[in-house]
Amino acid sequence: MKKKNKMSRDLFLIVFEFCQKNKLLKENSTIILGFSGGPDSLFLLYFFLSLRTKLNLNLVCAHLDHQWRLESGQDAQFCSEIARVHDVEFRLGRAQDFSSELKFDGSKEELGRRMRREFLESLAREYAHEHRDVHIALGHHKQDQQENFFIRLIRGTTLSGLIGMRPKQNYYIRPLLNTSKSDILNYLELNGIAYLTDPTNESFDFLRNRIRHNLLPPLRECDSRFDANFFRTLSYLTDAEDELVSLTNNYLDTFIVQSSEKKFSNSFTFGLNFKSLFTLSAYMQKRVLLQWLIKNSVSFTPQEKFLEEILRFLHQIKSSSHQIHHDWKLVKEGDIVFVEKNKFEF
Repeated sequence: MKKKNKMSRDLFLIVFEFCQKNKLLKENSTIILGFSGGPDSLFLLYFFLSLRTKLNLNLVCAHLDHQWRLESGQDAQFCSEIARVHDVEFRLGRAQDFSSELKFDGSKEELGRRMRREFLESLAREYAHEHRDVHIALGHHKQDQQENFFIRLIRGTTLSGLIGMRPKQNYYIRPLLNTSKSDILNYLELNGIAYLTDPTNESFDFLRNRIRHNLLPPLRECDSRFDANFFRTLSYLTDAEDELVSLTNNYLDTFIVQSSEKKFSNSFTFGLNFKSLFTLSAYMQKRVLLQWLIKNSVSFTPQEKFLEEILRFLHQIKSSSHQIHHDWKLVKEGDIVFVEKNKFEF
C-alpha cells in the first residue's frame, strides 16, 4: 500500500511541477476537463482532485456524447457517475447540438475533434462570465505528441505544425504533455480504477492508429533511444520556433505603418509596409504576412498557396486592390497595404 501511494504521489508531483513550469494552474481557477472516461482524462481528473482543496479549484467534467455508437449513452452515464462520486459538476453535450453547425470534410475524426472543441469552448465562454480564470484541460500525453508529429509530417506542415501541441494555448491547458501513457495506465491499475476503452482506438481506418501500431513500435525496435531522442529533438524544434516567432514579431512591429491604424468601411486595420517586407527572405515574408493577417483579425485558411497569392498581388505594380476573401480584400496605398473589411447592409 505504501509503495502504491508513493508512486501516485511521485507521478502527481511530476505533473504538478510541469504545470508550475508552464504556468498552467492558478488558485481559484475554474477547470473544465474534457472528460471522455478514458484513462487519460480519468487520470487527469484524479490529479486535479488532489489539488482541488489546496488551490481552491472549481472542477467541471464536460463529456460530449458523439452518438456514433449504441453504447455512447452508457459511456455518458459512466462519466456522470464518476463526477457524482467525487462531487464534481458534470456537463453533458450531444453531437446533435453541434454537428449541424460544422461542415463535414470527409474525416470523422476531425469532425469529432471540432465538435468537442465547440462544446468545450462554449462552456468556457459561459463560465468566463462568472469566473476570472477559466481553463479547458485536455489529457494529451507524450505519445499523443509523437503521433501528432508524424500525422503532420505525413500530411505536410510547417515548423509550427511539427512542434505540435503546446502546454498552454488560449483557454486550453495540457498538463500531461510530459507524462507517458504507460505511467498513466500503471497509476490506474495500481489504484484499481476502471476506465472506458474506445474501440475506435484499434481501428486502422484512422491514420493515428496506423502510426501508433505500425510506425512507432518498429522505430523503438530500431533503437531503444528513439523516445528520448525524439523529445530532445522536439525541444530543439520548439526553441527554434520560439526564436522565429520573436523575430517575426520584431519585423512586424517595424513594418506596420507609423499611424498604426487606418479606417476602412467602419473597421480599423493595421497597415503593412510591403516594400520593407520584400527585403526579407521568402520564408520570413510569409511568416510576417501571416502574423499581420492575424493581427488584423481577419478570417482565412493559412495555406501556402494563399500566402503566395497575396505576395503576387503585392508585387504587381498596376493592381491596387485584390478581393481575397468574401469578407475582406487587400488595398494598396503607396508602399502600404491595408485590409479592407466588407461593410454589409442589413
